Order: sequence, then structure tokens, then C-alpha cells
Amino acid sequence: MHEEMNVAKVDGGTAMQKVSGIVRTYPSIWQGTVVDVGCRTRELEAALSGRQVRYVGVDLDPAAEVVADLGDRLPFEDRSVEVVTAFDVLEHTDDIHRGFSELCRVAREHVVITLPNCYEVGTRVRHLRGKPISAKYGLPTSPPADRHRWFFSLEDARGFVRSASSRHGWRVTDERALLGPRRQRIGRAVCRWPNLLCATYLVRLQPCS
Repeated sequence: MHEEMNVAKVDGGTAMQKVSGIVRTYPSIWQGTVVDVGCRTRELEAALSGRQVRYVGVDLDPAAEVVADLGDRLPFEDRSVEVVTAFDVLEHTDDIHRGFSELCRVAREHVVITLPNCYEVGTRVRHLRGKPISAKYGLPTSPPADRHRWFFSLEDARGFVRSASSRHGWRVTDERALLGPRRQRIGRAVCRWPNLLCATYLVRLQPCS
């Protein structure tokens, strides 16, 4: 799979800047109830400020409105909310396939997901130098509170999302390389070689019917 990709631009490297960039990329979809799976510190709620939406944060953290595990069953009825998001969440689950199916089950109009590309150039260079690639990997001396369970390329992610969405009656309607300011300067190259130069994969799904 060597298709070129469009890009989505963000203003910097913080979680808030990243989520704000995603909201700007899809300005018309944020309506009704928005369920933010893996809401962490609720950047999406802040990015949606001023819009007529009902925001619901879902997380393992007791501070969330809904405390739930994406690897289990989310406590929502089938097709009960307009938009479901999972930003940098699926790679943390033990059962990524079940987690993906839950996003599709709960949503009615849009699912928006980001996934990391563990094959991007920065990660490859760190591997070559024998350096750790992230605190989410490696072998810590004490049990970590959280970590990534999956190590995959952008091409793997695209193939997974397309296949899994089709099985659940959804389709990919937009996919992009999510770029901060430094990578934006080489945006054309990122579009051509996303598996090498794109660190984050952004995809929007809609129902097939």
C-alpha cells in the first residue's frame, strides 16, 4: 500500500494543539453527543468550547464522566451517539480489534481515530542508535501505569482500519498525516512517503449506509 496521503496541520506538539488541529480538520462533524474515549485531561472538550455539543469523557480515570475500559464493553447503546473519538487510545488496549468494534458499535455518524506510526524516521533512528523510542515501550523495572501494547507501521494501521471498518459496516471517508510545524515544511514529502515521515495517522469513518 503506497498511496499518497493528505495532511492535517497542528500548531505544535502539545495534546491540546493536536486535538484542536483535528477539530479544525473536520469542522462540520461536531454535533449532538460527542463521546471522547480515552479522554485523559479532556483536551477535546476544551477544543469544542462554544459549539452546541454534549461532550462525554470516557476513561479508566475515576474523574471521567463515564469510567469504562475500551477493551471491555462501553456502557452505551448501539448507534446511540453522533460522534465517537479515540485519540491515541487503541494502541493501549490488550484487544485492539474488540476496542475498534466498540467504537463502531456505539457511533451513529462519525468515528475519528488517531494511531501512532512506529515505523516513522525518528523511531527508526532511535532504534539504530540503541536509544529508547518512548516511555510507553521498553522494560521498566517497576510495573507501569500504562503502556502501548502494539507496535505497527502506518501501512499496517491503514490496512487494519480499512478491513475492520468494513467488517462492521463502516468506511474510511478521510485519512491524513497529522503534522506539526516542523514536518509541515516537508509536507509534500510526507504525502508521498507517509510510512517513513508521518508520526500520527488520522482517520475519519462514516457508516456504509
